[in-house]
Amino acid sequence: MIGQLPASKMEYQKKIVGQLSGKFTLGNTTVIKSRWTKNEREMTKDYLLELVATLGITPTEHKYMSPNLNPAIDLILNPFKGTNIYGILPSTSKSENSEYIVLGGHYDSGKRNAPGAIDNATGLALIFSVAKELSKLNFRNKNIIIVFFDQEEEELIGTKAFAKFIIEKQWNIHSIHCFDMVGWDADHDRAMEIFSASKDLLETYKNAAAKSNIPIKDIVIDPVGYDNNSTDFDAFVPFGFNVIGAGECYYHKDSSPYKDSPEDTYDTVDFEYLLSCSNLVENIIKTLITE
Repeated sequence: MIGQLPASKMEYQKKIVGQLSGKFTLGNTTVIKSRWTKNEREMTKDYLLELVATLGITPTEHKYMSPNLNPAIDLILNPFKGTNIYGILPSTSKSENSEYIVLGGHYDSGKRNAPGAIDNATGLALIFSVAKELSKLNFRNKNIIIVFFDQEEEELIGTKAFAKFIIEKQWNIHSIHCFDMVGWDADHDRAMEIFSASKDLLETYKNAAAKSNIPIKDIVIDPVGYDNNSTDFDAFVPFGFNVIGAGECYYHKDSSPYKDSPEDTYDTVDFEYLLSCSNLVENIIKTLITE
């Protein structure tokens, strides 16, 4: 389905974004024009299972069912069902108490006929490239979970289900890093926007960015009574996880104007910017798993 991925990071990111947003066909000539309907998300799910497997990581389906907010509605409408895709790059230290770092982003697009190139094929390409580079390391003292969330665009249904799944698995979570929309940089300053309630994570990102002369636009979140449903990050805050969200400067007015529209296409993606952000995140996670 995927075919041979190019060796160059930018080129394989282009192929991933292009295949996920309908620019390029899959190996069987199928085109994923959008990732909104159930059938489109099924095609995307199969694609992502294969993509994770190319990393030498066993891909796993996390199937969930989420009831409607009003139980009486379940008698009329079926409960929400979906599938998150995840895989684990294990620590090399073999410690039973080894911590987990989660790298996640959603794979559904926001509306029917929205190709979702920037929102959020770019986030998936970033996560893949970071995991690919981390897999080459001889030493990792933390496990890495990469996860692609279903139904983020529907009140974070898939992400909330995965947050509960983490708790059920009793994984020792060091931190969760969510990436949503990483492909627009109109002023070409390479700035990333980050948001978190964790001073340590905010400082880690800012310190790494300063070394690469990348501006950081940070937003400090108050977790008390936090109730927001805009992006994957929001689903983890109420559970008390050490979580940070990152992407292009949505709240600082340098973000794709084509979100959730048919114009969110491959041709609008700034791949130089995606590469810059990917390299920054890669350096940050490398620091966290070798400290």
